[in-house]
Amino acid sequence: MSEFETSPRDCLARFADAWARRDADALLELMTEDAVYAASVGPEPGRTFRGHAEPADGFRAMFEHDAGAVIEQGEPLINGEWAVCTWTYHLVSDSGSPYCEYGIDLWRFREGKICLKDAYTKTR
Repeated sequence: MSEFETSPRDCLARFADAWARRDADALLELMTEDAVYAASVGPEPGRTFRGHAEPADGFRAMFEHDAGAVIEQGEPLINGEWAVCTWTYHLVSDSGSPYCEYGIDLWRFREGKICLKDAYTKTR
C-alpha cells in the first residue's frame, strides 16, 4: 500500500470527516479518477456523477440540499473491496419541527480509494 492508499475503514473515516466539513476537494482526494457517485436525490431517481470532476458538483449539490443537517454515521460493514454504512440526517423542517432522514451507502474501493459511492434514502 503506497503512502496515498488507505484501508477502506480509514478511507471511510476520512470521507465522513470531509463530508461533515463540507469539503468537496478533500472528498475528491479520496476518489479514483473514474469514480462513480450516485446521489440519493435527483431525477433518475437520484443523480449519477462520473469521473473525477463531476462528483465534486454532486457533493456540492448535496451539501446545499442537506444544509443545516447534523449527520450521524453508522458503523461500516466492510468485506474486501466493498462496504455498506448507514446514516441518519437530523434536520428541522420549515415549520421548525425536527425530523430525520435515514439511508445507506454502498461503497467500492480500488487501490486505497473510493471508486463507487452509491447512496440510498428511505422515503416517506
